[in-house]
Amino acid sequence: MSGYVARVRHDDLSSRSAEFDLLVSSAAQRWHKVDPLLPVPAHPRASTYPLLTVSDGAGRPVAAGTMRYSWYQPGEPGRTWGVPDQHWLTPIVGGPDPGAALDSLLTHWRDQLEALPTGTGSESAAVLTWPSRDVCGVLPLQRHGLQPYGVLAVRGFRRGVPPSLPPRDVTIRLAGSGDVAQVVGLLMEEHRYEEAFGGVFIQAETAEQTRRVVARALSRSPSWIWLAERGGRPVGLVWASPPERAHWAAPLVSASPTAHIGYGVVAEEERGQGIGTALVSQVHQALDSYGIAVTLLNYAMMNPLSGPFWNRMGYRPLWTTWEIRPALALR
Repeated sequence: MSGYVARVRHDDLSSRSAEFDLLVSSAAQRWHKVDPLLPVPAHPRASTYPLLTVSDGAGRPVAAGTMRYSWYQPGEPGRTWGVPDQHWLTPIVGGPDPGAALDSLLTHWRDQLEALPTGTGSESAAVLTWPSRDVCGVLPLQRHGLQPYGVLAVRGFRRGVPPSLPPRDVTIRLAGSGDVAQVVGLLMEEHRYEEAFGGVFIQAETAEQTRRVVARALSRSPSWIWLAERGGRPVGLVWASPPERAHWAAPLVSASPTAHIGYGVVAEEERGQGIGTALVSQVHQALDSYGIAVTLLNYAMMNPLSGPFWNRMGYRPLWTTWEIRPALALR
């Protein structure tokens, strides 16, 4: 590792495209071996965001990471989903010793963060995603102080529990334009629960922002929001996005078409009665009939309910989000 050299690039990489092609090919081979559902890594670019590269003694790149910074002002929706100042690294790591290459990349990323004039205060985070089954990265990530926070999980076609009916007095239907208040109420309950895991920060504007998003979703037909009711009272929902509404998720997995489940909620007093399983069962039947190859969803690793439930429903980790707060706590 001591022989690695790092630099930050802002220039065109076309003159060294062959070398970076080898880096991408090396990472792609390792990814395919550990998890065939991982996509081929995207070729690193220096035109949009700064690119941090690590090269071996012969000048060949063994790791590259696109550095991106997001800052959310008060009142913006992004303030609900994380700290205001977020420093992201998108790594591609190859070579004969990918663990050492990642370790060097993280060391030099810390140097870059330390040199920044702003955005690394107490309300900042250093964040990256890493393939969940690519275990060569776990120890380097831990050594630099990063902790696994979130999971992007994947379910293949017709995976999961057999079709399940809800309790006798519970009905499940597609939500419509008249259900805005019911859907918002359940989502805000979910937001309040997720605050305990440090990934959701409810703002004064969150309820109204949620209402606007829900109203827009329910104006479509079908809404792809399934609502469970007991005696006309909302007790749970699952909100899915078919491929035409989940374009952002497609590059994260090798199979297609791809759908995404954004929310799965059961009211606290109704949990453990099979409502969630019945909701997901109906959603899966719709997705499978739609010809969806894979369905993705996110959950917080520290949520004691999400991981076990979604695993029973046929999901398993594909990508893991690692982070450290504040950003300069990165070692």
